[in-house]
Amino acid sequence: ADVHLGRVATGRDRVLGCGYHGWLDWCQGGAVQGVPAATRELYAELPFNDVERTRAEIRAVGDRLAVVVVEPVVVEEPRREWLDALRGETARVGAVLVFDEIKTAFRLALGGAAERYGVRPDLVVLGKAMANGFPLAAVGGRADLMSGVAHTWISSTLATESVALAAARATLQVTVAEGVCAHLHQVGTQLLHGLHRLQHRYPHAVTGVAGVAEMCFLNYASEEVSRSVARGCAARGLLFKRTAYNFVSLAHDESTVDRTLAVLEEVLGGVVG
Repeated sequence: ADVHLGRVATGRDRVLGCGYHGWLDWCQGGAVQGVPAATRELYAELPFNDVERTRAEIRAVGDRLAVVVVEPVVVEEPRREWLDALRGETARVGAVLVFDEIKTAFRLALGGAAERYGVRPDLVVLGKAMANGFPLAAVGGRADLMSGVAHTWISSTLATESVALAAARATLQVTVAEGVCAHLHQVGTQLLHGLHRLQHRYPHAVTGVAGVAEMCFLNYASEEVSRSVARGCAARGLLFKRTAYNFVSLAHDESTVDRTLAVLEEVLGGVVG
């Protein structure tokens, strides 16, 4: 929907993206099979946190560029200079800047990464945490861009379903009343620091820690180590994702994180031998 709105507003076709935006045709470039070549040619990837290449690629597309869609957090925090380049360069060429906050909204802050890092995109895409697992997503932003809905086709299989709307309302009430974002940062910081300690203790198994407090994961030395850790944790009652991301929640407290780290340490100790 955000790409439709951006194309309506600008009268252009080209899209630049950064991060994961699903598997629809519009965001598949390169040699992906099953997507028409003409469609793939309308999309290209921007490098996360690379200011110079991002600036150069936006300027190269120039007045053909309709939309720039980015995940504001991709494995690590965004650099201030990169965010400023996105905002400045899209404005310069007249393109629409979209933040894909599917993962970050209602986690990093109520207003997601846009609020935390102080950047105002033209449009924002929301989902996941908004309805606490119920099937719901939303697009919002500048009124002049949103008015483009009258000139394109945006629909949904679940358009008349109201349970997810009720879930979202209840979820947002709890998020505000109980200070969920602050809680996620607190327990997430505890988890992130613990993962860094494990990486230092088991450098032959864990090569790094990635993500931010609210959503983080381990990088492993090999696929074999990654599988062994996941299986060992599962056997002990812990589901710890092998890749991006492990999300903390309101249900997690300090004791949950302590148990998680204890299980990880036990498993890593066995893997290393």
